[in-house]
Amino acid sequence: MRNVLVTGASTPLGRSLLERLRVHEGIGKVVGVEPLASSDWIAGVELVAFSADHRELVAAFQRHEIDTVIHCSLAPDRSGSCSQPSEANVVDTMRLAAAVAHGDSPVRALVVASSSAVYPVSSWSPLLHHENGKLDTGEGSIAASVLEAEDYVRDVARRTPHVNVAILRLQQLVGENIRSPICSVLQQPILPSVIGFDAPLQVLAIEDAVRALVYAAELELAGVYNVASAGVLRFSEILRTMKRRALPVLPLEAGPFAGLARAVG
Repeated sequence: MRNVLVTGASTPLGRSLLERLRVHEGIGKVVGVEPLASSDWIAGVELVAFSADHRELVAAFQRHEIDTVIHCSLAPDRSGSCSQPSEANVVDTMRLAAAVAHGDSPVRALVVASSSAVYPVSSWSPLLHHENGKLDTGEGSIAASVLEAEDYVRDVARRTPHVNVAILRLQQLVGENIRSPICSVLQQPILPSVIGFDAPLQVLAIEDAVRALVYAAELELAGVYNVASAGVLRFSEILRTMKRRALPVLPLEAGPFAGLARAVG
């Protein structure tokens, strides 16, 4: 029986994952990690605090005989808990990596929910990126913080070959109670549509993100994987599907008008 520990337990992604693991065949014990306990916590799932001292995490691994760790708090906008693009949680990822790689840790599989934000997005970027393409990230950018956090995870694979490390770069999540950049746009009463540009989008249902994380943990996958929908949707297709109204806008920077635009919806 596998004993699993999940970080970011109170995020929509972490909670959905814990609820699935709790009834999943072959899972013996499920433990959630979060700084603050919730009043409506999941029955049958124990909650432990995320400590600044990685040795306390190692003690929790030993106490619960944890062999699998799933890290859901690296990228807040890929855990369904942040409506704007945000930097990666580098410090907590570094602490978790140190705990997993500790000599007394019983963990043998680490799965990390990372972000597809590492791939450049601009008018000059290709629609599809080549796997061997260079990730050109600016200093201090969101992509740079995600890659820095991933480096700590990769270090676990280098230092402890017996631990299988899988990095899953998730596309933007959609679903009930999800806060993500794409959801924050689609929830507006009127959606801005840039004249002369029909943006291609990829999204990921939270249920599919959970299935991917469980699959990676079950098979103890190693390596980096992209997790997204098959193919792309054009913005106009999304509008038609959702039966939403669009407001044509000129392809200009919002700049000082952004606050006013939000105020009027």
